[in-house]
Amino acid sequence: MDISSSLLKESEVSSEEQENVFISKQIQAKNRKKKKSGGFQSMAILHKGYKVPTPIQRKTIPLIMDGKDVVGMARTGSGKTAAFLVPMLEKLKAHSAKVGARAIILSPSRELASQTRKVCSELAKYMDLRSCVFVGGDSLEDQFEMFSSNPDM
Repeated sequence: MDISSSLLKESEVSSEEQENVFISKQIQAKNRKKKKSGGFQSMAILHKGYKVPTPIQRKTIPLIMDGKDVVGMARTGSGKTAAFLVPMLEKLKAHSAKVGARAIILSPSRELASQTRKVCSELAKYMDLRSCVFVGGDSLEDQFEMFSSNPDM
């Protein structure tokens, strides 16, 4: 084999490799666009600052998404609220015209109920979902008025 045919084969391979790399990059860019538009990305997860799930989230979210019951314990600030809200929001996806709540969250204190609603509103920022909170000591009239807006949770 002479040098010119050897160089020709190298240039053919490199242009073919370049084309494969170009196609691969196009596919990756297309997949990135898809990821941003649906699934968990439609929630404000990245906007909220979550990049990697915490240990409690990593262990519970897949189980909840599979429809299993979960009892989880973790330290304060470990992401427990998001651990159950993320799969719940993913299952609800959008507001339903049917009358009645599709999810109920029970909290042991009014502070925790308010905090949970705040986190839920932040995560569902880009979703068409409605929520309301019922707590003792607040006006029942106001709370029933919120419930008349047909909340999802």
